[in-house]
Amino acid sequence: MKAIVILFFLFTGIVFSQSIDGNISDYAIAMNESNNRNQNQNQNTNQYIISHNIVKIAQIGNYNQANLTIISNNANVTAQQTGNNNYMNVYKKADEINQSYIQSGNNNYISDISSYSRGAEQMKVNQEGNNLTIFSTGSNSISKDMIINQSGNSGVIYVFNR
Repeated sequence: MKAIVILFFLFTGIVFSQSIDGNISDYAIAMNESNNRNQNQNQNTNQYIISHNIVKIAQIGNYNQANLTIISNNANVTAQQTGNNNYMNVYKKADEINQSYIQSGNNNYISDISSYSRGAEQMKVNQEGNNLTIFSTGSNSISKDMIINQSGNSGVIYVFNR
């Protein structure tokens, strides 16, 4: 008899715990309001991304480091490292910055320093290989829209803009 009473209380607890209080249409309205809030948050996030500086860093591998300092009113910078022991040291200050840095391989190094540039600064740096080094300093009209592609093993590129 005790077992039947215990089963009865367990069964009634399960039945009551699965009931919904209130009207089902109230539940549907609450879910709709929640979805509207989520859509507004997504729109606000997209607007924020469009109107602010963006620096995207993606690293795949071991012991990769990216030290980026970007000072700008309008910036879109992408840094991607695939491999091991890669390092980027970037300091940029300009009115507008649109930069891309891609390293694929091992033991690669990029140093790109530009203390101030008026107007837009656009540059792409691509390294594919091992033990590659790029040193770039300064900016001028010649370095605007520059693309540096370095591939192979154990190479060094120096770029001095005055």
